[in-house]
Amino acid sequence: MNFAILIPSYQPDFKLIELINTLIVDDYLKKCPIIVIDDGSGSGYKKIFSEIEKNVHFITYQENRGKGYALKTGFTYILKKLDFIDAVVTIDGDGQHTIRDTVRCLKSYETNNKLKPVVLGSRNFEDNVPLRSKFGNLMTRDILSFSMGLNISDTQTGLRVIPVQYLNKLLELNGERYEYEMQMLLFLKENNIRIVEVPIDTIYIDENNSSHFNPIKDSLKIYSTFLKFIISSSSSFIVDISVFAFLIFLLRNFSINTIFLASFLSRFISSLFNFFMNKAFVFKKGDKTSLIKYFLLVIIQITMSASFVTIINKVLPQFNLTLVKILVDVFLFIFSYQIQKKYIFTKKSENQIVKKFKN
Repeated sequence: MNFAILIPSYQPDFKLIELINTLIVDDYLKKCPIIVIDDGSGSGYKKIFSEIEKNVHFITYQENRGKGYALKTGFTYILKKLDFIDAVVTIDGDGQHTIRDTVRCLKSYETNNKLKPVVLGSRNFEDNVPLRSKFGNLMTRDILSFSMGLNISDTQTGLRVIPVQYLNKLLELNGERYEYEMQMLLFLKENNIRIVEVPIDTIYIDENNSSHFNPIKDSLKIYSTFLKFIISSSSSFIVDISVFAFLIFLLRNFSINTIFLASFLSRFISSLFNFFMNKAFVFKKGDKTSLIKYFLLVIIQITMSASFVTIINKVLPQFNLTLVKILVDVFLFIFSYQIQKKYIFTKKSENQIVKKFKN
């Protein structure tokens, strides 16, 4: 198989030179074209890049645009200039990815080639890992497992083998910094593309002080989808509770079952608001059946919410109805998110996706 090696680089040191010198003599990798992207490192790093330029396909631009932009630049170059490539392996230029692990990931791809998987080199965070890196990776893993149903052990690995069939679609994804790598993983999840994890060494040099990852700025971008869902749901929740409280007050002297009627009307109004917020602002997808599936979920939620509120009101009549509904609906929030992510705002089946990406 024909592989290309893509290395995004920003303000590198001698480790990049060592990496290239090792790649070009390795028995397994020496035939692979190497693409190095200088992500606007500046004039102070020209000497380092000049040391490797003769052995690589070198692309540079003046302004620092971010790792995601650098990866997209490399993907575009491969599609236009290296049309014989079957898959591209992305590795970091700071010494965190060994030649041995890179080869193991490529061999894993060859073994599973018929499935057209994306292979991830996954680190073990139980060993001696800088606290910032360990906390960030484990938190991201758990959040994505809960919020997106994405169950992988290393969500921030830069060592990835990607079939060339997926590159055009990956170029369409939003993000130009570290969040782009997260968007790639979500793309794989949403399109049912197989993910294969290969255990690799966990290497952090100088406590990972050379990392350009901004814990606040980049983390906010990485978690943006889940944060948007919380904003959307919170807004809808306020609409729902406000309408519910108003109707309970308005219908207080009627003999009808005010809890069920108020629950239904308030949820119907807030659900219309929530659906279009999620479709346009959060998940940004959904076909013509999404609305039908969404309101089936709403009916289930209304029934569950009204039933629980009614039961609690009978058992504990001293509690305020609006407060009880708030507590019940908080629990239903988790249920709703998972269902919407997995079954409503989703895309095509695995077979359709594989067929679509075939050359």
